[in-house]
Amino acid sequence: MGASVNLSDAVVLFLAGFPRHDGEKYLAAVDDETTRAAVQALLDETRQIPVEWGNKTLPEIGQEVRDELRRRHPELSETAVNRLGSYFTYLVR
Repeated sequence: MGASVNLSDAVVLFLAGFPRHDGEKYLAAVDDETTRAAVQALLDETRQIPVEWGNKTLPEIGQEVRDELRRRHPELSETAVNRLGSYFTYLVR
């Protein structure tokens, strides 16, 4: 059974190597269903963050998403926020 990990670490583990995902490694490290559900909720929320595209570049949009995640989730580590921002930009590129 894996050790208990906080939400930020779980997000980082889930998105490690994204878009490839080592499900077995993640499941072994994050064995708490509540934490797994929270990670999934953050992924869903990140995908749904509204952005105003205008003439912005993809990196600018990523920064906008990261800023919004910091505002909504100040408890998340900088690494977790950065991974979620990269996740968003990968999906919309």
